[in-house]
Amino acid sequence: MPSEPKAPIRGRHLEALRAVAENPGGLRHEAYPTVMPILEELGYVEERTTRGNTGRRVWHLTPGGRELLIALGIRESAEP
Repeated sequence: MPSEPKAPIRGRHLEALRAVAENPGGLRHEAYPTVMPILEELGYVEERTTRGNTGRRVWHLTPGGRELLIALGIRESAEP
């Protein structure tokens, strides 16, 4: 059975996805609280815990999120 088509990403959803791409160390978990769960459900971002002493929760791009950015012509940050 084919999967349901995904709605185009725009507005706050696109802004949030760009913010994740611009933060290679992870976007703080509190950012975009109403948008990020939707992007997670769509498979574009995932929640991870940072390494080290802080153990903060942050958002990272998934491979699907990277593919979407490439399709939209948006490059990820080149910073480490």
